[in-house]
Amino acid sequence: MHKLLVALAFLSAPIAASPWLLTPTYAAQAAELGDLSPLRTIAADTLALVATGDMTAATSRITDFESAWDAEATKLRALNAEKWSVIDGAADSAIASLRVSAPSPDAATQAVTALIAALNDPSAVAVQAVGPVTAVTDAHGRPLPCEDLLADVRASTAATTVSAADKPTLDELTNKGIERCNADDDRRADDFFVQALAILGK
Repeated sequence: MHKLLVALAFLSAPIAASPWLLTPTYAAQAAELGDLSPLRTIAADTLALVATGDMTAATSRITDFESAWDAEATKLRALNAEKWSVIDGAADSAIASLRVSAPSPDAATQAVTALIAALNDPSAVAVQAVGPVTAVTDAHGRPLPCEDLLADVRASTAATTVSAADKPTLDELTNKGIERCNADDDRRADDFFVQALAILGK
């Protein structure tokens, strides 16, 4: 869930503000992760739209969430990578539940409710491992943000003298990684960037 080349702001006005958005738990989380209320409002709007059966509007609103989350992800991950990962996983599930060809209201309700719970208190959400833990994943096997690895590739490229023989391969791997990163495919993007870093001796 990362848009690398375009920084998007929070999109469209909230449909309604729910009184349960501001809770003691949320206040405690805000002190650590900052103000998540715009994200919580968009998630609540999405859930309200699902409840009305307007799945098209709900899909549009969860896309607003995706754009807003992507814009904040790097900052939030730096504040607490573990809690960022919990919310990111819940966000992925909520988005996926509405991006299928025929979204199920029940499945979408469950996924968006889980996203709101993660925003309320990520430390209370049980996280399942999604893959093996490696040098380019977090503790749950989720791939690290591809933007972070791309920054490493660019910094290392600037600081390293690359041979004429290696430069075409390095450029190809970097470009493929950027392509997959722009497509929100962190895992494959990270694979390309790791190969690029290997050429750079990292």
